[in-house]
Amino acid sequence: MTPDTKLLSITVPHNPTGTVIPRGDLDAIISMTQKKNIKLLVDETYRDMTFTDKLPVAASLATNIISVSSLSKTFGLPGIRVGWLICRDKEMMKKFLAAKEQMIICGSIVDEEIAYRFMETRQQKLPAILAEIQSRLSIVKEWMTESSDILEWIEPKGGVVCFPRIIAKITDFEEFYQILNEQFKTFVGPGHWFEMEKCFMRIGYGWPKTHQELKKGLENISKAVRICLEKQKH
Repeated sequence: MTPDTKLLSITVPHNPTGTVIPRGDLDAIISMTQKKNIKLLVDETYRDMTFTDKLPVAASLATNIISVSSLSKTFGLPGIRVGWLICRDKEMMKKFLAAKEQMIICGSIVDEEIAYRFMETRQQKLPAILAEIQSRLSIVKEWMTESSDILEWIEPKGGVVCFPRIIAKITDFEEFYQILNEQFKTFVGPGHWFEMEKCFMRIGYGWPKTHQELKKGLENISKAVRICLEKQKH
C-alpha cells in the first residue's frame, strides 16, 4: 500500500490457491484499512463452498468493507449473470446503485426470478454440492500424494481450484503446456496468468462431468511432466 491507496482487494476463499484467510488475519486487515481510511473489497464468490469453518460475511464486520459474490461458481448458475454487493455505508451504496443504473438500468426479470427461486432453497442444495466437491478434492489429494516427487501444493480449504507447483526440474515449461494441451487435450491455467512463475498451474476440479474424467486429466498432467523430463535426458 502507498499513501495514495484508496482500495484493497482480497478473495476469500482465494482463487487460484483455494486457501482461506484465518479470522485473525482478516480482522487485522480490516483494522489496518480502517486506520488508513481505505475501502476493503472482499470477493466471497466461494464463501458457501468453504470446507472449514465459514468466515462471516465481511461487510457485516465494518462499514468500510464491500462484499461481492454471485451465483456463478458455487451454485453453478453462470448463465443468468446474477450477483450481489453488500456494504453498510449507505452513501457508498447510493453510488453503486447510480453506477448500476448507468450501465444496465435493470436486470433481467426472468434471471432474477430464477435466482430468487434458487436462493429460497440454497441451504437444502448446499450439502449435496459440498459433498460432491469434497469427493473430487479427495481425488486430487490422492493424486498429489502419488505425485509428490514432481508436484507440491498448499491444500485448498474452499472453492473448486488448486494451484500446485511443479518441482520436477523441467527446463522448458512452454513445451510442457504444449504437450499437455495438444497431445493430451488437457487444459490448466499456467502460472503466468496469475503473475506467478510458469511452474505453477491452476487446476479446476469442479468441471469434469465424471470422477473418471477428472482422474484422467490429472494423470495426463503427470504424464506430460514425465515426458518433458525424459526428453531432457536426450
